[in-house]
Amino acid sequence: MEIAARKTYYRVRPLVAKEQVVPDEIKSACFDNRQAAELFALNMLKGQSTPMVVEKLAPAGCWLQVLSFGC
Repeated sequence: MEIAARKTYYRVRPLVAKEQVVPDEIKSACFDNRQAAELFALNMLKGQSTPMVVEKLAPAGCWLQVLSFGC
């Protein structure tokens, strides 16, 4: 029996200062791998000077912060 690999998703969104709760629906860019997400976040930081957060979708369905740029 073959076990299907679970796909990992990452999203990149602007960092909000002193954020305590993330809204259910936010505008963000989504990626299949961390490298692409980090590259996008760095490019956004360089181009718009906007601090960015890279988050990973956990198996339970919540988003976990992996790292942030420009804070």
